[in-house]
Amino acid sequence: MRAGELRHRAEILALDADIQPRCLGKSWFGIIAKESAEPAFPTGLRNPAKIDIRARYNPGLLQGRYLRHEQRLFHITSVRDPLGNRAELRVTGEELIGESAQLLPYGQPPRCVRVFLDYQSPWRDENGQVIDYRIRGEVALIEAGRVENDDKLKVGGVTYLVTAVPNDMDDGVVRNIWLEPI
Repeated sequence: MRAGELRHRAEILALDADIQPRCLGKSWFGIIAKESAEPAFPTGLRNPAKIDIRARYNPGLLQGRYLRHEQRLFHITSVRDPLGNRAELRVTGEELIGESAQLLPYGQPPRCVRVFLDYQSPWRDENGQVIDYRIRGEVALIEAGRVENDDKLKVGGVTYLVTAVPNDMDDGVVRNIWLEPI
C-alpha cells in the first residue's frame, strides 16, 4: 500500500441478534468506485456499481458486515487478502443509496434511514396476477431494524404508513415494505 491511499476513516458495523447495529471499531480505508462504461440506473436501495475498498488487515472485516463513512453506507460482499500476509485487504462492496427519511416506529424514538421508493410496483394476488400498482419502499436493516405494520415513514415532507412487510422480500440486508401516503 502506498502512503496516502487510506484516507477515509470509517466505522465497521455488524447487525446483532436483535437486528440492531453494533460498531466494531473504526479503521482507515481507501474507497474507489469500480470503473464501468455506463453504470446501470438504480432500481433499488443497492447501487448497481460495485465499490473497491482497500484496507489494512483487520479481523473485523468480514463478508456481510458494513462500513459507514460520513453519510455513505457500504455492505461488504467479499474480503480478500491478496498476498496472504495479513497486511492489506481488498474489499468489494455495494453502496446503499436512497433518499433521506425518518422512520417513526410505533412506540419507539424516530430513526434516520435511507429509503428507495418505487411508486409503481406491481401488487400481486395469491395466483401471481398483477391486480394493482402500489408504493413499495426499501430500507436497510442496519438502519431501520425491524419495520412493522403501522410504522410510519416520513420522506420529503410526506408521511407514509407501512401497510405490509412481505416475508419473501427480505434478504437480510434490505427489507421491502408496502406504503400508503397518509
